[in-house]
Amino acid sequence: MQQLSGLDNSFLWMEAGGQLGHVASLSIFDASGLKGRSFFEALRETLEERLHLLPPYRRRLVEVPLGLDRPYWIEDPDFDLDFHLRHIAVPPPGDAEQLSALVARIHARPLDRARPLWEAYVIEGVGGSHVALYTKIHHCTIDGVSGAQMSEVILDKSPEGDPIPPPTHRWEADSVPTSTEMLGRGMVGAAVQPGRTARSLYRNARAIWESSEALGLVARTVGLDQLPLVGARFRPEGPEVDADPIPQDPAPRTPWNRSITTHRRFAFFSQSLLSYKRIKNAFGTTLNDVVMAVTGSALRGYLEHHRALPEAPLVAMIPVSVRSENQKNEYTNRVSNIIAGIATDTADPVERLMRIHEEMQNAKRMQQAMPASLLTDVTEYAMPALLAQAARISARTKIMDRMNPPFNVIISNVPGPRESLYLGGAEMVTYYPVSAVADGQGLNVTVTSYKDHLDYGVISCRELVPDVWRFKDLFAAGLEELLKAAEMQEKEGEES
Repeated sequence: MQQLSGLDNSFLWMEAGGQLGHVASLSIFDASGLKGRSFFEALRETLEERLHLLPPYRRRLVEVPLGLDRPYWIEDPDFDLDFHLRHIAVPPPGDAEQLSALVARIHARPLDRARPLWEAYVIEGVGGSHVALYTKIHHCTIDGVSGAQMSEVILDKSPEGDPIPPPTHRWEADSVPTSTEMLGRGMVGAAVQPGRTARSLYRNARAIWESSEALGLVARTVGLDQLPLVGARFRPEGPEVDADPIPQDPAPRTPWNRSITTHRRFAFFSQSLLSYKRIKNAFGTTLNDVVMAVTGSALRGYLEHHRALPEAPLVAMIPVSVRSENQKNEYTNRVSNIIAGIATDTADPVERLMRIHEEMQNAKRMQQAMPASLLTDVTEYAMPALLAQAARISARTKIMDRMNPPFNVIISNVPGPRESLYLGGAEMVTYYPVSAVADGQGLNVTVTSYKDHLDYGVISCRELVPDVWRFKDLFAAGLEELLKAAEMQEKEGEES
């Protein structure tokens, strides 16, 4: 038995009201390379052959009674691969919007906690020789990086298939523990919780104290830097920290920063990776800065169309992996996040990009100064029962409808492979992420790079952002205006 971390468990107790804790992907494959086999058969054979390399696929949850402690993983004694594999189709003509509507409907269904927390749907009827694969898995199992690692296990780098290492030991199922046994574990966990909390607090407080940058951030946040005499101890020095490292005020309200329902809308599209790199090189920013700038342009255009653009700039939360090298093959969550404005208060695309670049530099510097384990440790402090009850109360009272959010949108950028990948000989054409939304955060933008393109998945609460496909054109317009600015920048550089 393996106990979930506090961060992993947070994706379980967040499931209240319209919130669901799973994430997914939608991949399009060219089935012409299957050599007579069906894609469904190829998928089943591939998974059966590689289950020993995919531990999350055969483990299920065992809850602790009364929520006294975090749940545990066990090797499911009733594991049934066929239960997790589904075969469906979209009606003719099988266009992108029909496919997205089907995916949104499936994505709105919770996973069965009595079984391993994943499902895979082979979707036929998407046109020509193409077939789609929608796979969802609970976020308590993986983060973006470990999800990409799972894809590398399932997919091959050549049409003929990659050599698969044999199992190093025979898989053995666990017996399901009794409620009495789990209650005993929970009581022990509750007894040692104060000690775990104290150790975590001490570890993080010491790391902050030993980092002058982190100490300065905490001091400025609570106002200690303004005190006479002692304030100088906490004031940072140097021009590079003149700007606020993170937004200090709540984010402005938007139509999607409200309580959500269980219904979803989903849109997907691809853009040229070469275009993003050209903009990055022209202005000396990062690729992620360009992703955020294009997203900022699209969000500004959407809000202008709905006459809901706030005067203050929108604020984004960007997940950041804190996975160390020795944690590379762990199937769990190792993430932190940074907060940065996306300059939606300016119509100038270059100004927006440069402001984002500056804010991201400051935000990254302060995120690196804080302890890497801070977010993970914070989730260890409270009993799961209390956290789950807080999530239910928040959902019932719709508190997010009456307050400004800490940020407006999640923008996640997950690096992917540059070479073609295959499943049973079928080449993967695109790989669209299908993420999650939460109360107060009814819109999520996630992008994955694959080969020479960026594959965007935009998901929303159906009632808050019903016209989510509008973002396809808005993202195209945002990229085009930055490309034109990059061309002008290149010409000026050549003339000088």
